[in-house]
Amino acid sequence: MSASPADTVRPARPGDESAIASIQVDSWISALGSRLGPRRHSAFDVEAVEAGWRDAIAQPPSKGHQVLVALGDDGEVAGFVACAPPKDLIALEVDPGKRRQGHGSRLLAAAAEHMRSHGAETMRLWALERDPVRSEFLETAGFAQAGMRRELDGPGITIPEQLWHTDLTPES
Repeated sequence: MSASPADTVRPARPGDESAIASIQVDSWISALGSRLGPRRHSAFDVEAVEAGWRDAIAQPPSKGHQVLVALGDDGEVAGFVACAPPKDLIALEVDPGKRRQGHGSRLLAAAAEHMRSHGAETMRLWALERDPVRSEFLETAGFAQAGMRRELDGPGITIPEQLWHTDLTPES
């Protein structure tokens, strides 16, 4: 038996950047909601986000950097994770309309495997504050808050993030 597309996580390839950018922007709009104000759907420069992912896929900044995508039932990109060994996940997003279908869990498992293969013993991710869906997902996946916070300059707002981390070493 072969795996269905919805069971697939693969390295991103040229041509995936448009779907990745769309998922990232849609996820941020979904999480930030009213904090973006009335122009929320035009707040992000999707073309700039897409160009950034195009570069990350075609010319990773190091041998270990890797963007992975999860495919939905339709074979289209349903989510992605960007790994930056030795311990950082740059982004982890699932299309808001395709959440709770296992894509995030498959992406995290693939990211953990990738990070371990590059010597990682821990994995960390900056995530939006006040995003209960993401917080619940990360806690269920074994992540904990690291007690660190930062603020990003967003489109007319400051975007607060908190650091999450998990241990990748085998249990004794």
